[in-house]
Amino acid sequence: MKNPDEREIIKTFQRRFGKPSFLGDDVEVLKIGSSRIIVKSDMLVASTDVLPGMKLSDIARKSLVACVSDLACKGVKPSFATIALAIPRGFTRKMVNQLAGGFALASKEFGLKIVGGDTNQGKELVIEVSMFGSNNKNMPTRGGAKTGDIIVTSGPFGYSSSGLKIILEKSKASTQFLKKCKKQVMRPAPRLQFGLQASKYFSSSMDSSDGLAITLNDMSEQSKSRFVIFGFPTGYDVIEFAARNKIDLKDLVFCGGEEYEMVFTVSPRHLDKVRNIARKLKVPLFVMGYVARGKDVVLMEKFKPKKIKRCGWVHLRS
Repeated sequence: MKNPDEREIIKTFQRRFGKPSFLGDDVEVLKIGSSRIIVKSDMLVASTDVLPGMKLSDIARKSLVACVSDLACKGVKPSFATIALAIPRGFTRKMVNQLAGGFALASKEFGLKIVGGDTNQGKELVIEVSMFGSNNKNMPTRGGAKTGDIIVTSGPFGYSSSGLKIILEKSKASTQFLKKCKKQVMRPAPRLQFGLQASKYFSSSMDSSDGLAITLNDMSEQSKSRFVIFGFPTGYDVIEFAARNKIDLKDLVFCGGEEYEMVFTVSPRHLDKVRNIARKLKVPLFVMGYVARGKDVVLMEKFKPKKIKRCGWVHLRS
């Protein structure tokens, strides 16, 4: 019998704790009196989440980005965070200061306060972040897509997976493309302001950090709807990179990860409102499909639907 992967482990805990109190969404909602506290926890582990050449300040920032991105897609502004650290022996004062500096700069960047946490010894660097915000309004869930809605992403896919190919597999790329991909991998930019302003128009939404195919399948499954994809949300330079290195473009775009972009659905009557917000904030939206009756995620190729299976990063399997 094979060992369980991340998805199976989560389902086990859901069964034990009860789905009403442990939902499969980007954030958790805690009702305390008349207030709703929105909570997100995420863990960064050096051996699986840190690439060669990453600065400690960027590692610290990335651990916060993961939570900020999840809150952003629900339209929740992060207010506070706690940080728990496992630090290996050999960490110097300079290294600790670099981590602390990264946390301090990122907290200012995203407008939140770090209010405490815990420190322990570990065999490798591990950073666990819990982030808190509040929201008394309706938030878009993963499962709210309606038939006829438009499927949109808040930015292009393929640059992070291309960067991983370049850094880890020495794939060929121009200097300009390498610089663009490295920035996406080392310093991803969550769409916080866009989410705060536009999420009220979303019927469903999800942060996409484990792979676009995983995100689309989760949203399709929870919405009990068919997601029909007719366009690749990517740039021409990603297409050229894939062709140059003989890499399947679908793998780069749908099976990557680390993008920290939003995938959301919106009614056609609200699409122009969302586009206007994106234009003001210089967020490059990509319309990639629509929601229909049925199930599964399908890519239209030569007018024929081809199922897009789950692919991307799954802990304990990938």
